[in-house]
Amino acid sequence: MAYQAKSALDVQLDVLGALILRDIRTRFGGTMWGYSLAVGWPCAHILVIASIYGIRHVPVPMGDSLMLFVVTGLAPYIIFNYMSRKMMEGPMQNKQLIYFPQVKFLDVVFSRALVEVCTSSLSISLVFFIAWCVGTNILPIDSFNFCIAMLLCIIFAMSMGFVNVVLTQIFPFWQVAYIAVVIMIYFTSGAFFLAETMPGIVYDYVQWNPLLHLVRICRSGFYPGYGADGSVMYVLVVSGTLSVIGLLGIRFVVPRFLN
Repeated sequence: MAYQAKSALDVQLDVLGALILRDIRTRFGGTMWGYSLAVGWPCAHILVIASIYGIRHVPVPMGDSLMLFVVTGLAPYIIFNYMSRKMMEGPMQNKQLIYFPQVKFLDVVFSRALVEVCTSSLSISLVFFIAWCVGTNILPIDSFNFCIAMLLCIIFAMSMGFVNVVLTQIFPFWQVAYIAVVIMIYFTSGAFFLAETMPGIVYDYVQWNPLLHLVRICRSGFYPGYGADGSVMYVLVVSGTLSVIGLLGIRFVVPRFLN
C-alpha cells in the first residue's frame, strides 16, 4: 500500500490533539481525579458564595431563589476568570515545546484554550446540577438567551486570553498584575448583586464592563423582563477587538521575545 503524506490540516490537528492530551496529563496528573479537581474548584467558588449568603440571610436581590441568583451571576465570571488566566499560563508552562518544528506558539495557545473550554463547560454543568439537586428550579425560561450568554462568555474569555498571552511574553509580571484586573471586573459586574443599585455616577462607568452585559444576558434567560439592556453587540465588538489585537501580537510581537 502506497504511503500517503498527511495534509497540513491533518498534521495541525494531530499536534493540537497531542498538546491537549499532554496538557491534561501534566497539569492534572493523568488521572480523572486530578481533572475532577480542576472541574470542581470553580464549583466550590460558587457554592461558598451561596453558602455565605444563606448563612447571613442576605435578602435575594431578585426572584425568590438565592441559589439561582448566585449561580446565574457567577457562571459568566467563572468562565471568564479561569479561561482568560489559564490561557496565558499555557505558553509559560510549555515554552520548551515551541522548539519542536511541528509545534507553533499558536498551537500551544489554542490547545490550552480548548482544554479550558471543556473544563469550564463541565464546571458550569456541575454547578447547575448541584443547584438542581438542592431543589432550585434551574431550568431557563429562555434557553436561547442562556446559550448565547455562555457562548459569548467563552468568546470574551478567549479574546482576553489572547491579549494576556502577548502581555505575559512582554511583561512577565502581568501574570500577577492581571489578578487586580480580574478583581475590578468581578466587583463591577453585578455577579453577586444588582448593578442597577449602584450610585448613578458609578453605574455610568461600569456599563463599559463587558462582564456586566454577560451577567445580564445570562440572567435574562431565567428572569422574565430582566436584562433587556445587556448588549450582545457590545460584547462581540469588544471581543473582536481584543482578538485582533491579541492574534496580531502573537503573530508579530511574540516571536521577537521568543528569539
